[in-house]
Amino acid sequence: MYTDPSVNQNAPLSIVVDDEYETDRGWSYVVTLSWKARGTSEHEITLSWVDHDQLSGGLMPPSRLVERVAEVAATAMGVDELPKRFDVSSMRRAIPEFERLMRG
Repeated sequence: MYTDPSVNQNAPLSIVVDDEYETDRGWSYVVTLSWKARGTSEHEITLSWVDHDQLSGGLMPPSRLVERVAEVAATAMGVDELPKRFDVSSMRRAIPEFERLMRG
């Protein structure tokens, strides 16, 4: 996935969903983001079944939804503020208009 960094300087250059693990309530993913002039960062993102259903109606593959969450969160927070571990519901609360951004 490519995000044009000229649109937003916080946006990562690329996002790779590396590993998927099932949890008691959904999934956990290891995601690697590449940043302009900042190298890469690795993050663990958890996605509950509830968030998956609420954000995609259950129609989007969980790994694709997590990729989109990583893009929205990284662009909103930038490399220095994006937590190393987070769940999708925490981003829904932390980022204003998160659901609208997810659709964009």
